[in-house]
Amino acid sequence: MPLVAAERRVVLSVYLASLGTWAAYALILVVLPFRFEQLHLSVVEYGIALAAYALGTLATESLWGYLAFRLGSFRSLATLGTATVLAMLALGFARSFGVFALLLGVYGMLVVYSTPLMRWLGMNALGPGKAGHGLGRLGLFLGIGLSVGTSVGPVLYLLGGFWLNLYVGTAVFVLSTLPLVLVPWHTVPLPRERSRGRGSLRSLFERQFVRASALVVLYFMVYTLVTNFLQYYSIGLFHVTIEATGYIIGAARGVALLTGLLVGGLADRWGARRTVPLGFLLLMAGAAGTWLSSTSLDMVVATLVLAIGAGWLGVSLLPMALSRTLPGDQGTGVGVFGSFEDLGSVLGPLLLGVVYATFGPRSLFPVAAAIALIALAFTLATDSSLPARRSEPGRA
Repeated sequence: MPLVAAERRVVLSVYLASLGTWAAYALILVVLPFRFEQLHLSVVEYGIALAAYALGTLATESLWGYLAFRLGSFRSLATLGTATVLAMLALGFARSFGVFALLLGVYGMLVVYSTPLMRWLGMNALGPGKAGHGLGRLGLFLGIGLSVGTSVGPVLYLLGGFWLNLYVGTAVFVLSTLPLVLVPWHTVPLPRERSRGRGSLRSLFERQFVRASALVVLYFMVYTLVTNFLQYYSIGLFHVTIEATGYIIGAARGVALLTGLLVGGLADRWGARRTVPLGFLLLMAGAAGTWLSSTSLDMVVATLVLAIGAGWLGVSLLPMALSRTLPGDQGTGVGVFGSFEDLGSVLGPLLLGVVYATFGPRSLFPVAAAIALIALAFTLATDSSLPARRSEPGRA
């Protein structure tokens, strides 16, 4: 269901809300390693706390997906946005690992309330057969938010501590979410009919959706190497500064979003058979390249290679998953798929945190490369049963 020119305001509001939501997220989470060190909390506790955040998103994103087309209203979006703001500010009062893990879990449960709705709108903004391109455009704004947040976050932390990050992040979230809340949602043609009950779930979990969901778990496990652990290993192994960690992660985010924007159309035309294996190959090359790096410049180049693979997969896997899903079930499909992304974000920090604590920081890279290799092998092993070209999302 394409969004016509009269609904451009809706699409622009979605882009702005996506930018602000994830800029605020990045401003806070990028400095958590420094906050944990300040409070004398360990790397393992940091990994578990991040897993608690991801468990929160995992617990609710499918629900937000099921409710996605009902959340398009002033009351729903304003209520959930306010709750998210309170959860963000509460993080400033955490002093122990247990409280941090609990509050991060609550924040994770709330911050994704609008994600399935926004992803569906972004995916359909350009019309039929352009889901990858639409996700690439949405990813541009999401990525700008993440890149700016990760670049500025460490600087703010040095200037004013963790509370400054929270204040700025909250302000950014509120200002960018207001246009989405104020959209005249009664004019937006959201799907209202869907099949219900067990039959709906059975139809959703067909083979294509299951394959894409398994692959996205592995993709997110690898990507946590950069998003959650670069702050540790870049300082410990490559002796970069705290400010530089933010710039490197921001650059990785930027490269990923530009890749998604540029190759989204190619992903629509080429299909999963060509785009998904290449994405995992780049993830593996980036992780292995970091392992072999001897200087900070080598590490940065390898990180950007990994980011290219992440951007490629970011516009390929969701359209692949929804290629046979009916329009009325796509909100649920986006939410459930997002839960598998969250599962990867749970397993990644847990696994890499234990590896880091047991074998040291350099051991992270071969483990991440091995996960990418497993995903690549799985993709190629099931290639014969994948369609050469993706069918239009939402069409039978």
